[in-house]
Amino acid sequence: MKYLIFLTLILVLTGISACKNDDAASLNNIEDLYAQPLPVIQKCVLGKWKWIAYSTYGYIGLWYPSNTFINITNDSVVVTGGDGLNRTFSYSWDKRETLAKLANYTTYVMWNNEQNTGEWFFDKIRNDSLFVLCYKVNPDGYNDSYLFLRIK
Repeated sequence: MKYLIFLTLILVLTGISACKNDDAASLNNIEDLYAQPLPVIQKCVLGKWKWIAYSTYGYIGLWYPSNTFINITNDSVVVTGGDGLNRTFSYSWDKRETLAKLANYTTYVMWNNEQNTGEWFFDKIRNDSLFVLCYKVNPDGYNDSYLFLRIK
């Protein structure tokens, strides 16, 4: 009888673990992150990231910051590292229509409280790579884009 209870407990724990792993995997592969409810976006973007690439005019003109890291908490963003990108700001979420040639949709925007302006919105997450767009558009109507890699 003890073995049956032990075996049942192992099977239940294994099933719970598998569900959690499937949930984590599904949150790491969302092609339309911008279209998700706010709790999903929040869960996907919270954490520590390495800033891998920066692109002006949408997805061209890549620049690779060196040793730059981002920590996104429930209410603030801290950017530290090289290339003069150091900054800290508190944020809230605001649902807005984006007005750009490559990203014209309504989504939740990370709103910079200190500057009272939109900062980033989140396009997709693929494995541990987060594709981010700047809320502000350049003179040609494109959003600058960023690529962040989750730090484990």
